Amino acid sequence: MNKKKIIVFIFIILMCPVGLIIKDKLQSKENVYVLTEDEKQPEKITEEKEEKKEESITNKKITVYISGEVSKPGIVSLNEGERLATAVKKVGGTTKKADLDGVNMAIKVEDEMHYIIPKIGAVAKHNATQVVKEDDANQGESSKASQININTATIEELDTLPGVGEATANKIVSHRGESGDFKSIEEIKNVNGIGDKKFEDMKDLICVK
Repeated sequence: MNKKKIIVFIFIILMCPVGLIIKDKLQSKENVYVLTEDEKQPEKITEEKEEKKEESITNKKITVYISGEVSKPGIVSLNEGERLATAVKKVGGTTKKADLDGVNMAIKVEDEMHYIIPKIGAVAKHNATQVVKEDDANQGESSKASQININTATIEELDTLPGVGEATANKIVSHRGESGDFKSIEEIKNVNGIGDKKFEDMKDLICVK
């Protein structure tokens, strides 16, 4: 064997291990998988969707009307699931005459409902969490049954109305005696001391018969 053949033979022997190493590296590269964004962490994507769904529910707005013994009766907007206490806080809180033992401030308020905070002594005549919904006929009948007839009510009964004290109750009775029965609840504003604000507070609690 000449010198040239010996060199070629040695070169082949040396290159065999190198070839095996290169082959292994190429095979390992073929086994590398690249995930797309949609394939990465499906559990995380599901969690994000659930969080967005919960956030959407939490941010749903509802509107309720709060009246009775509160500082500024009116309509307020809340997040769905919020409590009566939050709604009352938005209208300035309760007055000193509010019967806090007769109303459940922890109840969740419902959309398009009317909540009346009762006066001390009025719970016996009015449901402490009374609500009025325009499209609810049964509730409407119940509300009417609990209303005070201003043509026959006594001073004690009139005194339970929001914004009406004993002095104003006496004026109502005196006006009734001098001018006759009220023909509509709006006529109670003819009594000295009862303006639009007081009328708004009591209009759902009174009637004429």
